[in-house]
Amino acid sequence: MPIRGAVRLLVLLLTAGVLSVAGPALAAEPVPRPVLDVDFPDPAVVSAPGGLVAYATGDRVPHAWSRSADGPWRRGGSLLSHRPSWSRDGGIWAVDVARVRGRWLLYYATPVKGMGEHGRCIGVARSTSARGPFRPVGRAPLVCPSYAGTPTAQDPLLPRDPTLPRAGVIDPSFFRDVDGTAYLLYKTDRIPSTLRIVALTRDGQSVGAGATSVELVRSPGVIENPVLTPRPEGYVLLISEGDWTRCGYRTRWLRSTALLDWTLAESGTLLDTATTGLCGPGGADLVETPDGRTLAFLHGWTCRGTTLPCAGTGKWDHKPRQRGLRSMYAARLDWVGGLPVVAEWLRAR
Repeated sequence: MPIRGAVRLLVLLLTAGVLSVAGPALAAEPVPRPVLDVDFPDPAVVSAPGGLVAYATGDRVPHAWSRSADGPWRRGGSLLSHRPSWSRDGGIWAVDVARVRGRWLLYYATPVKGMGEHGRCIGVARSTSARGPFRPVGRAPLVCPSYAGTPTAQDPLLPRDPTLPRAGVIDPSFFRDVDGTAYLLYKTDRIPSTLRIVALTRDGQSVGAGATSVELVRSPGVIENPVLTPRPEGYVLLISEGDWTRCGYRTRWLRSTALLDWTLAESGTLLDTATTGLCGPGGADLVETPDGRTLAFLHGWTCRGTTLPCAGTGKWDHKPRQRGLRSMYAARLDWVGGLPVVAEWLRAR
């Protein structure tokens, strides 16, 4: 072989060798893709006969359903039959759904009078089916500050804390403890943010007799969307933290050995942009599957009519040219030492 050809062959072989070594190390990890690539913020998901049902923030609670977590998901209409008499018009925010003593209960935050444009209070509705329709229960809110323009709520947040803004309560989340006691967690809106818990009756439709809410966590910034689960090592609380309109919005965990005392709670980050590649991974909910797995459903911003995450720190909902949507993602969690870690992301079928 001519010397020039031999040199050329040697260069090609060396280049191929370098690429074979460097290629995998330089290859970017695949970014998770949504299992439902439509605007579906603050997903709450339940396991129901026939599969899964998901609910989102929107006008009277839009929903979707699927036989499996990775889809295909089919969208449906709004499931709240009507707003209660004490509510005014406006979107229903960040709901939660639970099956309690044979009925499906929908906890929702709806606008009321007396607290400005966005002030909301929490009500409960019930249905015989996870896919509704859900009809409001009672003639007064379940939880509402005493200064709101509504009938007195069962939990009126008395005595009023003067350090909290007059902004109402949002983000209801049902929790049943290992002893069978039912609770409702929720957030006092704006900042400082607090997460509170109040005992419910066994049927989940009323605040327990003589029960008053207890503050669990307080932050000078925004914390919201509480989801609580008991583990052998302690109670684990998932929360969303930060500005929901930005990629820096994230999901954190806290752990406490006592349900009503979180002063010494451990904390850490479960989902953020750096670890997932997603834009604003938050609004998480947990589903325990019949085979013992834990699934997490959450939203993240996707842009420009694609399934790709938005990039940067912009307010995607306020930039029409970005066409930002809060799409729904799903992941399987493992519990390592009683703490949640992402085992795998699910891809849409």
